[in-house]
Amino acid sequence: MLFGIQILGILFSLIMLYLTYYNYKRNNYGKNSFILWTVMWVCLLFLISIPTTIYGLMQTLKIERTADFFVLAGFTIFSIIIFYQHISLKKLNKKIEIYVRTKAIKKLNEKMKK
Repeated sequence: MLFGIQILGILFSLIMLYLTYYNYKRNNYGKNSFILWTVMWVCLLFLISIPTTIYGLMQTLKIERTADFFVLAGFTIFSIIIFYQHISLKKLNKKIEIYVRTKAIKKLNEKMKK
């Protein structure tokens, strides 16, 4: 029997699967990102539909309630995503800085030649 929160979780997973596919078709991200997000939403859908599959892991980690497990797992995944985004942003900032410097030096050299 599905409970109200499970139904909401299943709907959320299905909507996110659709949005993942939609954004992939619009070329908002690549194939690897599409696969990663699709796997994540399918796993969430599976775990929400059949929460008994994680009871062994919950017993090992000494977590009493399934909701607590999902909150901890969500927080962990969220932290990993934020860290990855931070690193990506730093790399992008560095690339932009190098590009701007190169353009500024070229422009300066052109002015000096005149």
